[in-house]
Amino acid sequence: MNGLEPLRLAACEFESHVSTNSTTSPIVDIIHRMNKGIYKKEYDFKLPDDLVAKYPSKKRGQSRLLRIHHEHKYDENISDLPSFFKPNDLLVFNETKVFKARLSLLKSSGGKAEILIIKKISKYEALCLTKGIKKNKTKQKVVTQNFPVNIEIIKNEEKLLRIKFDQDIDKLCKAQGSMPIPPYLNRQSTALDDDRYQSIFANDAYNNSVAAPTASLHFDKSLWQEVINAVDTANINLDIGYGTFQPLNDDPIDRTTKLHQESYHVPQETVTKIQNCKKNNGRVIALGTTTLRALESAVSEDGDIVSGSNDTDIFIFDGYTFKVVDCLITNFHLPMSSLLMLVSAFGGKANILGAYEHAVSCGYKFFSYGDAMLIEECLSK
Repeated sequence: MNGLEPLRLAACEFESHVSTNSTTSPIVDIIHRMNKGIYKKEYDFKLPDDLVAKYPSKKRGQSRLLRIHHEHKYDENISDLPSFFKPNDLLVFNETKVFKARLSLLKSSGGKAEILIIKKISKYEALCLTKGIKKNKTKQKVVTQNFPVNIEIIKNEEKLLRIKFDQDIDKLCKAQGSMPIPPYLNRQSTALDDDRYQSIFANDAYNNSVAAPTASLHFDKSLWQEVINAVDTANINLDIGYGTFQPLNDDPIDRTTKLHQESYHVPQETVTKIQNCKKNNGRVIALGTTTLRALESAVSEDGDIVSGSNDTDIFIFDGYTFKVVDCLITNFHLPMSSLLMLVSAFGGKANILGAYEHAVSCGYKFFSYGDAMLIEECLSK
């Protein structure tokens, strides 16, 4: 690495932090039917370290699949998924692409620095988390492995630094960046992650995510073709932000609590397919929590899903009434995380925590490179 070993910082370890309770307008504001706050500790569970998948499986399509039907649990394989689709079902997936958002740098003093690009504002400006960058020094020079980069700190925006680069951000990241693999993997990204921390249907037009839609990582071309042959599909895009890794604070969670904001786009073609699916008594199946988040955020006050682009800070937890998604394919999530709360709201808290207990006892692999879960029925409609 020529002296530029990545600092391997989690989002919460950077010098700038973003509260999970911040609000921003305009946003999609979903009101939950909650009478009292809940606490993240209610979603804790014990997970042996050897069940955290530090690397992907040898090949895509080899993961296990825990199928949940009502309160029943079935141990399957992800390759069995096409057999569980029914007539008139619709599978919706997130076609976002992860970019090499982590820049490992050297300062002019010789010290290490790191910039994690969170959201691209323009060709040259981005919101960033940083380590080793002087926030009170407007203009600075840093060095990549091969060449210098001049940066200018424009201002703080919601505790992120807005930085202007003297080079095209996409080109800089492609040439010198590394994949922003999850911090809990406790390792540096490798060439393997360049391939496997990306879905096979990632769209270059949506090269904006700093985390992968991990339920999509299970599919190789062969299995995905089987899926396409078995069920109608539709796409959305949600740019996955750093907040997907950010720990929740200890405050009680209620209907005023918001999550990190993410941008999404739902095409009109997808809306039309969803409407037809509902009319024909099919199931709308979300491939991943990011797909679910986009679809549920795209519901108007009248209860209809609408096309277009928007931002969302929706926080889905116990008490939320799902309006679009009927079935969910997802990975196993971190204890006390917003994603586990979402899945528990969808499949029933006791049901999902029981399924997690089963998964641990049966040696399922957890988190981004881990195994999958199919929840065949939403218990909060």
